Amino acid sequence: MEKKILRLLIVDQSPDDTELAVTAIRKCGYMLKTQRVQDLAGMQAAIDKGQWDVVISEFSLPHFSAQMAHDLLKKAGREPPFIILTRAIPDNDLLAAMRSYAQDVVMKDQAIKLAPVIERELRAAEDRRRLNEATARVTETEQKSKAVIDGSREALCYLQDGMHLDANKTYLDLFGYESQDALAGIPVMNLIDKADQKRFKDFLRKPPTDNAAAVGFNAVRQDGSRFPVELTLSPITLNGEPCLQLMVSDVGKRKAVETKLQYMNQHDPLTGLYNRHYFLQTLNKVVEQTKQGKGMATVLYMDMQQLKHINQSVNYAAGDRMLIKVARLMRDHLGEDTALARFGGDEFAALLHKGESESRRIAEHMLDALRKTAFTEAGKSFHCDCHLSVTAVERDVESAQAVLACAYQAALAMHAPASPMPAAVPPPVAEKPPASAPAVRPAAPAAKVAEVKAGGDPWLTRLQQAVERESFTLIYQPMISMSGEGDEYYEVLVRLVDENGELVPAGKFMPAAEKTGLCAVIDRWVIRNAVEALGSLHHDRRPATFFINLSTTAFKDADLLPSVIRWLREASVKPAHVVFEANESQFLTQPQAAAIFIRAAGKLGTGFSIDNYGHHLTDDGHLNNLPIGFAKIDASFLKKLSADPSSRDVLKAVVTAAQARSLKTIAKCVESAESLAGLWSFGFDYVQGEYFESAEAQAEADQHTTLSSEIVSAPNWATSTRG
Repeated sequence: MEKKILRLLIVDQSPDDTELAVTAIRKCGYMLKTQRVQDLAGMQAAIDKGQWDVVISEFSLPHFSAQMAHDLLKKAGREPPFIILTRAIPDNDLLAAMRSYAQDVVMKDQAIKLAPVIERELRAAEDRRRLNEATARVTETEQKSKAVIDGSREALCYLQDGMHLDANKTYLDLFGYESQDALAGIPVMNLIDKADQKRFKDFLRKPPTDNAAAVGFNAVRQDGSRFPVELTLSPITLNGEPCLQLMVSDVGKRKAVETKLQYMNQHDPLTGLYNRHYFLQTLNKVVEQTKQGKGMATVLYMDMQQLKHINQSVNYAAGDRMLIKVARLMRDHLGEDTALARFGGDEFAALLHKGESESRRIAEHMLDALRKTAFTEAGKSFHCDCHLSVTAVERDVESAQAVLACAYQAALAMHAPASPMPAAVPPPVAEKPPASAPAVRPAAPAAKVAEVKAGGDPWLTRLQQAVERESFTLIYQPMISMSGEGDEYYEVLVRLVDENGELVPAGKFMPAAEKTGLCAVIDRWVIRNAVEALGSLHHDRRPATFFINLSTTAFKDADLLPSVIRWLREASVKPAHVVFEANESQFLTQPQAAAIFIRAAGKLGTGFSIDNYGHHLTDDGHLNNLPIGFAKIDASFLKKLSADPSSRDVLKAVVTAAQARSLKTIAKCVESAESLAGLWSFGFDYVQGEYFESAEAQAEADQHTTLSSEIVSAPNWATSTRG
């Protein structure tokens, strides 16, 4: 082992014997720092003075002994190698000393053995030190792991041969057991519904992989109640024995939210009827079946004429009540099995799986009932004045849109409600729906462009072309943890790639996109492609989290979250790795819609962040009880720091207000080391900006690669600076 300065304490009354020991040790290459003591007081003073690497002691001295010297060391918590160097020692005492406190006994006439003994004991002492440190680290790791497992919100248990070995409190609470003892001896199979037990056995037998996906089952609580769960299995070793870790996720609440979101995606919120989007999907299927000669169908199309008059002469609430009554009356006459939808403000459509003559008879009865029903509002009586047409779905029909266009034209041709209903008009072969026909929700962004009128704004034409060609690109700017810990966070930024290959920031084109309604299309493009890129990262075992900005229309887009659920599933990304972000002003202009959206997103499992926080919401009640996790402080507060010293107090108050709401704070637009240095005292959790990585430079490094809907290239992450 490497020779070093050896701190040597010698307990002996003889200077000559002390010199004998020192000489023998120095001959082996050690440099020594020595001290000789010969009584209790000297020994105590030497111990108080500092640490000693080795203690060499005569077995017996007048009024002092090796045993007493060792007892003083032990009392002080010092246990260096202790070697007896003596001229004589009885065999019984030698055996007792070796058993209780001495590492070795060397006779003074064999002092040459002293150095090898010391070298051996120093190595043993180093091995003991390392073992103690490793044991302490293992114990600490075990304690941390136990604390994490016991405090985890995930239900965890450990199985061997299908029996419970251990489980955390969340697991016990989930299944209704009071303690681990109550669960002991119960096979895990007893916690699975009988209908799923065969499948669960296969799940246990199949060797799980590192990337094993969660599998759904119905579980059984101690009280017999059943609930849906998702299980993830991982092989581990406990106490040297192979076993399985089972993670249980209660997905009952999530499924309820998904069901609610699916309902919202398919239904009109006012009347409870299907919406245009779902009706078109259903009609498309029926059209395909009709082309194959399977079944028959007709479309009823009704347009109310007096709704605008009621809205203007009474109020919109009265118009809403009339729509609800009309919807209820139509449902009563058409039956629950009929696909009945509200298409627009005063337009309804129904899909009947009946022949044209029978459908016409049903429509006439319904129309007669509508005419006879009076609606009284504000002392005024109104009767339902509407145009109604019946259109058969023929085998040679082009598409669902063609059927609707024909139905709309037939209803438009009605001059009065009392006129007899015209015969079904065959669907047009080459004609496109007229401009006055109800708009059909497109399946692709390019279809929506046709609805936009360019007007005089040059941006509108550019945006139309950009949406058609999907000439956008995503770039990613890291957010750095001020503590140096935590997961990878990135803000997703969208850029428009112009005809010269230059990048146009979102701030220049999104205002025009909001005016035309194209911002919703861009929102979906950004989210879908960001989630796909995120899935690629997670597949490469990089559990990054993306912050995705939302436009002003997102809060009122009922179809957005259901689409997000689908994209997350397709990319195998957990919702917690997506954080939506909206500007503070959006909370003020549409607080109710924002609250509904954020709560729905929270139930889905995604996070939420407020951008440009600090001007209006610090003392406001809009954020109460909303699942918001982050606040990006408005950059204007940071930019004022160098010019206005009083702005420090303002910024500190903004950060404190955010933290009081349990929001993680993010300082944005950090552009230099000087600006970063000035932020430490404010307690920010994260920082981001050009200082860490230039978003535009990253895009240039990627050669302006456009992410299309068909091919998504993963972002260049390697150059991200981490803290």
